[in-house]
Amino acid sequence: MRRLACEADLIPVVLGGDGQVLDLGRSDRFFQEHQRRALAIRDGRHCHFPGCQIPEPRCVTHHMTAWDHGGPTDLANEVLLCRFHRTTVHHEGWLVRIGSHGHPEYVPPQWCDPQRRILRP
Repeated sequence: MRRLACEADLIPVVLGGDGQVLDLGRSDRFFQEHQRRALAIRDGRHCHFPGCQIPEPRCVTHHMTAWDHGGPTDLANEVLLCRFHRTTVHHEGWLVRIGSHGHPEYVPPQWCDPQRRILRP
């Protein structure tokens, strides 16, 4: 029995109130629609980048820690961004992470802010 448990391909999941999987871990790279709905509620139904008000239907989900760097497909690792800010974060060295308040926060690259002060929407 112990050997069977060690060799099993078990994936822990977090379920929402209606039983839908919210945290997929590493089992799937792409976010599901019910995850996106939960994310829109958390992030305010618009691009979460500070100062941006692009509405949620025109936004994409973004892994804060990239999938190819081991990032899971979980609510705690995703943020809702418009395509412009997703590209900005992805290609210009911004750090996005969940802050102590439970919501995403942004650390600009050093070329943008030498002190790298945390930005919160």
